Amino acid sequence: MEGVAAAAAIYRQPEECVAHAIAMTTPGDACSSSAVSPAFRAAADSDAIWDRFLPRDHAAVLARADDGGHRECSKKELFTRLCSRPVLLDDATMSFGLDRRSGAKCWMLSARALSIVCGDDPSCWTWTADLPGSRFPEVAELVDVCWLEITGKLQLSSLSPRITYAAYLVFSITDDSYGLECNIGMLPPKATVTVVVSGNTKPTSTEHTLCLQHMQGEEETTMHRRRQEYVRPWKNYGRKVTREADMDIRCPRRRVDGWNEVELGEFAVAGDEGVVEVSFKEVECRRWKRGLIVQGIEIRPKHAN
Repeated sequence: MEGVAAAAAIYRQPEECVAHAIAMTTPGDACSSSAVSPAFRAAADSDAIWDRFLPRDHAAVLARADDGGHRECSKKELFTRLCSRPVLLDDATMSFGLDRRSGAKCWMLSARALSIVCGDDPSCWTWTADLPGSRFPEVAELVDVCWLEITGKLQLSSLSPRITYAAYLVFSITDDSYGLECNIGMLPPKATVTVVVSGNTKPTSTEHTLCLQHMQGEEETTMHRRRQEYVRPWKNYGRKVTREADMDIRCPRRRVDGWNEVELGEFAVAGDEGVVEVSFKEVECRRWKRGLIVQGIEIRPKHAN
């Protein structure tokens, strides 16, 4: 009986008290609490709660939006929309959204917002408009290069504090591609994530090798995680070469939008003064490459699976 009385007492609390308690939880808890009772539903749907879950600078960010359709909706509707349909900003060169679990900011830099070596040379890269499934109006398609290097930068002030983020290359590969394989004897591409904090002369940097071909979970990914020995042709002879096992190589996975993504690295946001720089390159092997389609680089909170 005491438990029933306690529960009844909770239901009799003023809506302001219930709303204050719900605001101290997470967006997911707020959605779940709306099923408790009509009083909880009214509190959980209030603008006061969802304004707490939205980033403080969301109005300033959305002022850069190409589409103003978000302006005539409640705070909860705005939060839900940003989680499911990121908004295009700055002439559709980047997108802004929210992580449904934490409410943290998510960004995607379009191919146009990235620095692509030889990206303006039509013999090296072409720009394709209105590709099905792309978030942005243009994507970059690799025609033929031996030096592949792509870099993106984002101010730390654009990200949510005290959050561990991961950067992902969002891409696809054409049927006539070459030079992007992860075959034995071919050096894989590398990704680097560097965080430069203002006032700190020593940046923090991490580097990983990547595979663009073998999806996570495929049997072929085990090839990268064991010691490899192969013979590389040299003049009229063969030279034995050994590549040590790489237990940390990053392999891609399929996204719900049909594109592929591969993690480039992760970093923690400890302050808002500085910049994070993400780069993806294959410049050591110097083999000619073709068929990589780049939609952009997405930066979003990293959650444990």
